[in-house]
Amino acid sequence: MGRDRELAALTGMLAAALTGDPRLVLCGGEPGIGRTRLATELAARAAADRVPVAWGAGAGPDVAPPFLPWRQVLRGLPGPAPPAGGSDLAPLTDGVAAVEEEDRFRLFDTVVRVLHAAAEPAGLLVVLDDVHRADPASLRLLHHVAAQLRGGRLLLVATHDDTAGPASLPSGPAVDRLALRRLPPQAVAVQLADVVGAAVPVDQAERVHELSAGNPFLAAELGRDLAEGRPIGVPVGVREAVGRWLGRLSPRCRHELRIAAVLGPCVDLVVLAAVVGRPLLECLDPIDEAADAGLLEPGDAPGRYRFVHPLVRDAVEAGLPGGERVRLHRAAVDAILRHAGDRVDPHLADLARHWAAAAVAGERAEASAWIERAAAAAVRTLAFEEGARLYRLALDVGDAAVDAVTRHRLLTGLAAARFRAADPAGAVAAAGEAIAVAHGPDRPRLVADAVLTLGCTNDQGLDRTVRALCEEALAGAVTGPRRARLLALLTETDMYLEDVAQADSASREALAAAEGCGDASALVAALRARQLARSGPDGVEERTVLAQRLLAATTARDEARLWAHLWLIDALVERGELFDAAAELDRLEWVAGRYGGATARWHVLKVKAMLAQAHGRLAEAARLGAEAFAAAPGNGTGGAVGSRLALLTAVDHHAGTATALEALAAAGGPLAAGSGYRITFTLGPALMLTDAGRLPEAGALYRSLGPPAGWRPAPFFLLTVLSAGVAVAGAQGAAADVAALRGLLLPHRGRHVGSGAGVAHYGGPVTLHLGSAAARLGELDTAVDELRSALATCRTGGAAGYAVEAQTELAAVLARRGRTDDLGEAATLVAEGRTAAEGLGMPGFAARLAALDERLRRAPAALLTAREREVAACVARGMSNPQIAAALVVSERTAQNHVQHILTKLGFSRRSQIAVWAVHNLGTRT
Repeated sequence: MGRDRELAALTGMLAAALTGDPRLVLCGGEPGIGRTRLATELAARAAADRVPVAWGAGAGPDVAPPFLPWRQVLRGLPGPAPPAGGSDLAPLTDGVAAVEEEDRFRLFDTVVRVLHAAAEPAGLLVVLDDVHRADPASLRLLHHVAAQLRGGRLLLVATHDDTAGPASLPSGPAVDRLALRRLPPQAVAVQLADVVGAAVPVDQAERVHELSAGNPFLAAELGRDLAEGRPIGVPVGVREAVGRWLGRLSPRCRHELRIAAVLGPCVDLVVLAAVVGRPLLECLDPIDEAADAGLLEPGDAPGRYRFVHPLVRDAVEAGLPGGERVRLHRAAVDAILRHAGDRVDPHLADLARHWAAAAVAGERAEASAWIERAAAAAVRTLAFEEGARLYRLALDVGDAAVDAVTRHRLLTGLAAARFRAADPAGAVAAAGEAIAVAHGPDRPRLVADAVLTLGCTNDQGLDRTVRALCEEALAGAVTGPRRARLLALLTETDMYLEDVAQADSASREALAAAEGCGDASALVAALRARQLARSGPDGVEERTVLAQRLLAATTARDEARLWAHLWLIDALVERGELFDAAAELDRLEWVAGRYGGATARWHVLKVKAMLAQAHGRLAEAARLGAEAFAAAPGNGTGGAVGSRLALLTAVDHHAGTATALEALAAAGGPLAAGSGYRITFTLGPALMLTDAGRLPEAGALYRSLGPPAGWRPAPFFLLTVLSAGVAVAGAQGAAADVAALRGLLLPHRGRHVGSGAGVAHYGGPVTLHLGSAAARLGELDTAVDELRSALATCRTGGAAGYAVEAQTELAAVLARRGRTDDLGEAATLVAEGRTAAEGLGMPGFAARLAALDERLRRAPAALLTAREREVAACVARGMSNPQIAAALVVSERTAQNHVQHILTKLGFSRRSQIAVWAVHNLGTRT
C-alpha cells in the first residue's frame, strides 16, 4: 500500500509500548490517503503477534451517540466485559445517569484503569479511527487518556483528517504525530498492480498518479477503470469516484444504499427494511451486492452493516435530492420508534438527527421535544458538549413553534450544559436569554433556576454578570433552598470580585436561609460559601467549626465531605500544626479513596506535596507536585497552574532552583490579570525573580502594584501576599513599603503562611517574616525576638526548611548586633544551620551560612561567652574537666559541655588547640 515506512514506525512504537513505554500516535492525512488502511495493517500485525486489538471509530456528533468510539473500544477489550450498571463506567456503557460534575472525571479515570488492566499481560493496541468525526466528549476523554499514559503496555493510534479544520487533539510527552503524505509515482504503480492483478505500463501508472495526485483512494478507483478496460483521462474527486462506483450497481441496490446513508454510518437491517417498505428478506440481496462491491461490511452485531468508509456514506447521501432526503429522515423516525418499542433511550441520538432533518417539512414542536430528550440524555451520560449542541438544536428547530415555558427550559438546559462543558461565556449568555423569556407569576422561580445553572468563572467580566443575575433573581420573591443557593453563589462572586464585606453579609444570610429550609444540598452550598467568606487568617477558628458542621451533614460517599477535611487541613497549617495536618491528610485520603475521581486525587497529592515542602523534603515535594498537576482535572486551568506555581516558588526559595519560573514560562507567562487576583499573580512572579537574583525585573513588576496600603488581596491570599511583599520590597530597598507590610502582618502574629481556600504551599510562621522585616528596618532587638520565636515554632512543628531560614536570619542579625554572647549564639546557629541546610539540599542557605561563619571567625574571641572564655583559660592551664568543674563551681557535665561548645565554635577538634588559642587570644599563662 506504499506505507512501509509509516507501518515500520508504528510497529516500532507498538514494540516499545509492549516494554512499558505507552504512546498515543496521531496519524493524520487528507481523505482517502490511507489512514484506516494503515491502522488495519498495524492491527493485523498486532493480532498475528497475539496482541489484543480494540477498535472504535468516530461517526460525527450528529449521527452517533456520545462516546461512541470509546463504547466500541470497551466492547472490544479482551477478557470479561467491563461492569455495567452501578459501576463508574455506567454512564458510558449503559447510559446510567450521572448527576455530579466529578462523575465525568471519575468516568475518565475508570476508562484509563480499564485500558491499562486490559493491556496486561499481553499488551493492547487501541485504534480510534476518524477522531475528527468524534463528539467533543470523546475527544475530552482522549485528552485525559493521553495525559495518563505512564508505565502501561498500551499503544493508542488515532487517525484524523488533517484537512478538516482545527481539531482539539492531545499533545504532550507521550503523544507522537505521524503525517501521511501522498504516494510517489513508484508507490502508485505498486498499488495499481495490486488492483489490476498485473504490472501496469509506466505511462499509465504515471497518468494515474497525475490524475489522482498520489491519493490512494482515487488511484485505486482509477485502477478499477484500467482493470475493467475503461479509459482513464479525467481527474476525479472522491464524490465523483463513489458516484462511478454506484453506477455499476443495480437500481435496487443504489436505492437501498441511499436510504442506508440517511440512516447513518451503521445500519440496522430491520430499520432499513421498514423505511424501504419491503420485507427484511427482500432487502438482503441488494445489501449483499453493496457488500460485494466493497461499499458495506458487516457491523458489530448480527443484522447490522456499516459503510466501509465515511467518505463513501457522505458521497452516497449527497447524491439524494433535498426533498427525498427529508422524506427518508421522517420515515426513519417512524421505523426506529416501531423497532425500539419501549426502549427508546439507546436510539435518542439517531431520533434527534432524523427529527432535525425532517422538521423543515413541519412538526417542529414535536421534533424539538425529541431533540430535547436526546440533549438531556447526553448530559446524563456526561457528554456535556453534545448536550449543549442538542439543546441549541432543539431551540433552532423549535423556533416559533415552542412556547415561552419550553423555550426557558431549553435555554436553562443549554446554560447548564455549556457551563459543565467549560464554556462559561456561552452559559452566561444562555442564562441571560432564559431570564429574558421568563414571564408570569412563576418568573422569580424561573429566573432563579436559570441563574443557578451558573457558577464563578474566574473571569471578572463574566463574574460581574453572574453577580448581577444573582441580584436580579434575589430581588424576586424567591424563598427556600433556591434563595439559600442564590445567596451562596452571590457570596462566591463577591469573593472573586474582591468585595469581601458584601460576601460576608451574603454568606451569613445564605447560612440562615439554608438552616431555615432544612434542605441538605442548600446547607452544603451555604457552608461552602461561608467558608470562602471567612477564608482569611482571622477566620481560622470559624472555618474549623464549619468543617465539623459539614462532616456532620454528609456521609463518607459525599463529595462535600472532601471539602470538610481540606478546610481542616487549611486551618491546621495556618496554626502551624503540621503533624496534625498530616493526620488529617490520612482521613482525607480515606474519603478520597471512597469517593474517587480526578479532583479528589489532585487534592490529596497537592496536600502531600505541601506537607513534604513544609517539612523540608524538597525533591519529594517537587515530585508530588508534578503528580498533582498531571492528575488535576483540566490541568491547564488557572487553579491547577496557580497551585503548582505556589508550591514550586516555595521549593525554589529553599532549594535555590528556578523551576517556578520555568513552569510560569510554560504556562504562557503571568496568569490573567483579569482574573481578579492581580496582586497575587503579579507579586508571585516578582518573588520568583527576586529569589533568582533578577532584581531589576522583579522591581518593575513590584512597582506596577503601587503602594502596599492600596493592595486588596483576596483574604485567602492575604498572608502569602504580605510575606512575599516583605521579601520583594526588602530586596528592592523599599523601607517604607517594608514598614507598611509589617504593620499589616502584625495582627496575624502566631499564624502561619498558608491559604484558607485550598492550601498549596506552606510559607513558614508569620514571625519569620516579621523578624525579616524588622531586620531590614534596623530594629535588631525586635528582629531577634521575632526570629527566635520563629525558630522555636519551626522546630516544634517540624518545618525543617524554615528552621534553617530562621537560623540563617537570626545568626545574621545577632552578628550584626554584636552584643555580649550574640556572636557565640550566632556561631552555634551557623554550625547547626549549615549541617541542616546541606542535608536538606538548600545550597543557597548553606552558602550564606558559610559566609557568615567566615565573618565570625575573623573575631574569634567574641564568639565565646564569658563563661566559655573562663573554661578556655582553664584548658590552657592544663586542667581536666573535673578540675575545671571544681574551679568554676559547676557540674562536671556542664564543664564538658562548655569544652565541646568551644571546640565547635572555634572549629577545633583537640583540647590542645584550645590551649594555644587561649594563650594567643586571651593572654592566658600556662
